[in-house]
Amino acid sequence: MSTIAHLDALARELSAFINLLEQEAAALATNQADALAPLIAQRETTNRRLADLWQALTRELALPATTTLAALREHCDVLAPEAWRQVEDRARHAERLNRLNSLLIDEQLRRTQAAVQVLRSAAGSRTLYGADGRMSDSLNPKRSIDTA
Repeated sequence: MSTIAHLDALARELSAFINLLEQEAAALATNQADALAPLIAQRETTNRRLADLWQALTRELALPATTTLAALREHCDVLAPEAWRQVEDRARHAERLNRLNSLLIDEQLRRTQAAVQVLRSAAGSRTLYGADGRMSDSLNPKRSIDTA
């Protein structure tokens, strides 16, 4: 496979990865936790394919598999400038989306932790509210079960 073919395959896979990141962002933004599990599985599969394509490209160029994007630019920008620009643009876009998703996850975690704290505080309180919104004394130890 030529360098251009490797870069084209990498660009296609990066596009698929970007699509998954966009779906993940939408699920996070709309609080659809159930939609995340299949996306995470697809993301892991896509990550493996990206790693394989990266290794194939670096192997073809006789570079270590750990070669960075910046180091690879020196070789690919000369051999296939347009194909390289597509890969680099998509990689940077994916990086931005991944950072955004991380922020969305952090915010979701913060909200969840705040909700847990509120629930813990309420559980420690002896005052509860019934379905009608009135204070309930259901935890009153002086009441027997038959009068509750």
